[in-house]
Amino acid sequence: MNFLKKIILVLLFLLPISNSLAAVVTEVRDTDAGDGDSNTINGIEFNKEGTKMFTLYQQHDDMGNPNLDESHGSYGTEPYRYVNEYTLSTPFDISTKTYAGNSERCQLDYGVNTNLDSRHFDLKFSNDGMKLFTTSSSLSDSEADSDRIYRFDLTSPFDVSTCSYVQRIDLDTDALQNGSNAGTRGEDGTTTKLNNTKKNNRIQGMEISKNGMKLFAIYHGQSNDSEGNARKTRLLEYQLTSSYDLTTASLVTSGGIELEDEIANPMSLKFSANGKRIWALDHNTHTITQISLNAAYDTSTFTIDGTLNLHTLTSSNLSQMRGVTFSTAGIRMYIAVDSSGGRGSEDIFEYNLACPFNIFAGKCPSITDNSDRTGIAEAQIELARRTIERSTNS
Repeated sequence: MNFLKKIILVLLFLLPISNSLAAVVTEVRDTDAGDGDSNTINGIEFNKEGTKMFTLYQQHDDMGNPNLDESHGSYGTEPYRYVNEYTLSTPFDISTKTYAGNSERCQLDYGVNTNLDSRHFDLKFSNDGMKLFTTSSSLSDSEADSDRIYRFDLTSPFDVSTCSYVQRIDLDTDALQNGSNAGTRGEDGTTTKLNNTKKNNRIQGMEISKNGMKLFAIYHGQSNDSEGNARKTRLLEYQLTSSYDLTTASLVTSGGIELEDEIANPMSLKFSANGKRIWALDHNTHTITQISLNAAYDTSTFTIDGTLNLHTLTSSNLSQMRGVTFSTAGIRMYIAVDSSGGRGSEDIFEYNLACPFNIFAGKCPSITDNSDRTGIAEAQIELARRTIERSTNS
C-alpha cells in the first residue's frame, strides 16, 4: 500500500506540471490602450500589486511640428510625452482597467529644452516605486548626439501625478559607448564617420537593477551607413557609484551583449525578478528574445535562450511591438504595440506563462530556486496527500 501511495503521489504531482509545459506561452486577451489622441504607446509597467498599470505615450506626428512647445513638451494645449495611469479592479487583468484621468498622468516636462524630433522609449520604475525612468533618441542629423536616460521622482509610490524631473545622462560619449564586449558604435574614429555613427546609434530601451546600482541600455544600430559600415544592436551595462544617480554611470567593459543576429530593431528591456534573465523586443519581426545570465545583473557571461515569434501565437494582428513587462510573480507577460500593422489602435496583449519568467520549454527555473513554483508544488503535494488519505481510508 505504501508503494501504491508513492506512485499515486508522483502521478498527481507531475502530470499537472508536464501538461502546463505543453504550451509555454498562451495568449489570454488584448485590450485597446489608445487614448484617442493619435499617440504611440512606447512603454508599459505595473505596480507590484498589479492594481495599477502605466503606459508611456508620444504624439505620432511630433517630428518637426511647429506647434510643439519645446520647453514644456506640449502639442498645442495637450502634452505629447506623458505617462498615463489605469486602475485594475482585478490585479494584472488588463480587461478590468479604468483610466485614472488626465489629472493623474505624468507629463514629461524636463525643465530644460528638449529636442523637437527626439523619440521617447520604454518606461521603468525603481523598486520602491518612488522614481520613474525613460529614454530618448533622435532621428535627425543635427541632433545625432541625443541618446539620454531621464529620471523623475515621485512623492508617493507609483503616484505618477506627483512626478518631477530630477536628472538625465547623455550616453553619447566614447567612454559610455565603446570598449565593452558588445563592441563599438563605429569602425574608426574619424569625425565624419563618428558623427554618422552617433546618428545611427539610438537608445530604444533601458532597465535598472533593484538596488539602483546597475543600468542597462539597448541600442538600435539602424542600417548601413553611406560607407558600408553595418550597425549592430548592442546591449550595454553601466555601473552607478550612487544608487539611482544616473550621472554617476560608467561603462562596464567586461559586460555587454552584441545582438546583431537576434534583434534588428530593439524595443524595450525587461529583467526577471532575480536579475538573471533579460527580454528584448524586435519592432520589425514581432519577436521577443530571451537571454539568461550566470549572475544577477551581470552580462559578462550569458546564454541566448532563443527568439520567439509572438505574431504566430496571437489570434489578432500583433505587430510593431514597443513595450514588454511581467506580473510580479512572472506568470503573466504583457506586450504593448502601436497602431501600425492594420489594427488602428494602441493595444496591450496579455499572455500566461507555464512557469515564471520563461518563454521557452526546458528553461524553467528549478522548483527550489523559485518561490512561486515551490508554492505551487507544495500545494499539489498537499492535494495529492489528502487524496491518497481519503482513498485509502475508504
